[in-house]
Amino acid sequence: MMRRRITFLSSFAAVLLYCVVVPIVAEEKEEAANDTKIDTMRELLNAWSIRTREERSAPLAFVQEPVMKYHDPKYKVTKGAIWRLGTTGRPWAYIAVEMDHPEGSAGRATYEFLSLTEKPFRIEGPSVTWQPWEVGIEFKPLPDAPEPAATAEERLDQMQQLAIRFSAEEMLGREQIFLNLHPTPFDQYQPTDAENSDAAAFYFERGFNPEVILILETDGKTWSYGCARLSAAATTVQLDKQEVWTSPKMSVRPKEGQVRYQWTNAYTANRFYFRLPQEMRGFRAFGQPVPANQQVAPPQKAAEPAKAE
Repeated sequence: MMRRRITFLSSFAAVLLYCVVVPIVAEEKEEAANDTKIDTMRELLNAWSIRTREERSAPLAFVQEPVMKYHDPKYKVTKGAIWRLGTTGRPWAYIAVEMDHPEGSAGRATYEFLSLTEKPFRIEGPSVTWQPWEVGIEFKPLPDAPEPAATAEERLDQMQQLAIRFSAEEMLGREQIFLNLHPTPFDQYQPTDAENSDAAAFYFERGFNPEVILILETDGKTWSYGCARLSAAATTVQLDKQEVWTSPKMSVRPKEGQVRYQWTNAYTANRFYFRLPQEMRGFRAFGQPVPANQQVAPPQKAAEPAKAE
């Protein structure tokens, strides 16, 4: 009888250990795979050349870690991340990178480019030539806002409370979709050197995919807000249930009231196939963006040699 109990307890302990260890191992493998995808994104971005009119002693560069990571299984985005261009102050731009089922050093990436500065700059790389002639965000005074708090922790709490006054919607075809506000900012920065100057960037999401960015800034005395698109869909933002910002639909063949994808837009998107690290190849004419809603034929694989029977 005692042997049976010991055998049963041993078997139960083994099953329990298996139930604990296997999920941990699977989670570690998934995390390692995600890290590989982030490394691939970093290599793609670092392969670009960035030109500005600033002094060469302080070259413009990407922050080497993304400010946000996400995935969207409904739209087959196995890994997405937003990368910040510029290390101090308000970012020059945000670049969203999404990957569809990458395999090792090869796969398909979708870029979304959003300019946040009036300063001229140019990005060049494989299948990329972005030189925005406009700014993708306009800041306006935020009414009925409190006096900025004296500490960063208190200001963050203020910004989170201010953010919930906003709501956003987008149109996908004829379907109107309510976007959810992610309550935690994905990026924070100090816009000026003034005391109590602070800023936080929030986003509205469809599923797990960021579609609209909301930035709250203070110069230490007053508050302002700005909205920007991170989607080709027509979007609307409301403040206290009053419409304060809209963006028209983007299209390859725009109709009246729509916007065309161009490398000079404050927001544009591009999809292409890549290989790393020896080869990075775009499958469209250089400088012509491939809209995110347009499919591209995958590269043809080389014929494999016949195997001996």
